Amino acid sequence: MTRRASARRPPALRLPVDALDGVRVPITPAGVVLGADPSGAPVPLAVLRPVPTRIVVLGALHLARQIALRTVAQGARLVVTTGRAAAWEPIARAAADPGRVHVGAGPADELPGEEPDLHPGDTDALLTVRDRGATPSGPDPSAGPGGPWRTTLLVLPALTPAVADAADDADVVLLGRMPPQEADLATRLWRLSEPMAESLRTLPDHGVVALGRNLWRRLDLVTADRETAVLGPVRRA
Repeated sequence: MTRRASARRPPALRLPVDALDGVRVPITPAGVVLGADPSGAPVPLAVLRPVPTRIVVLGALHLARQIALRTVAQGARLVVTTGRAAAWEPIARAAADPGRVHVGAGPADELPGEEPDLHPGDTDALLTVRDRGATPSGPDPSAGPGGPWRTTLLVLPALTPAVADAADDADVVLLGRMPPQEADLATRLWRLSEPMAESLRTLPDHGVVALGRNLWRRLDLVTADRETAVLGPVRRA
């Protein structure tokens, strides 16, 4: 005879309101939504993982900033090394805890201070952004903090032979629209088909291609109104 599970619910846990301040619920870093595929289904990306991770964004500054904004919203710390601080400072101002976001022109692998001051819901995950858009002679593009829940996001305004190795070594590359010469280099570097190369040449401003091992996925950015208020309109930069 098959026994049926009891339909009774477990007793509810009742706590005084004052006790809620002492409740700690750990949050494990998860994926962020990059955008939507042609069918409208959300396309997530595991930005923070239990292994060191490297992501390259090519020709899509808005996407890099959107990833950073959403990663900070998950409780991660953010360190940005950039020569165009004005493009990144709105993320620090929008953060629930601006002290967990550092934007500067010099190399920095950790936020100022010793150990991070964690609050309920925070994690010790760290996203380090190396923005080379206005930093022709910046930190080593392959450098970044190692360890679990440590991710380096390298932002490149263009694909050139000088940065091809750094792009090819990433766990995932996110590509915006490319001029013909860059699309040709991408075709040779990643052995793309001609339809793939043509797609890179004709992507709209909100279009992105996610490229990785056995991965080619076309998607469109989806930005909430509140994110647009922080980041501005989508545009290639």
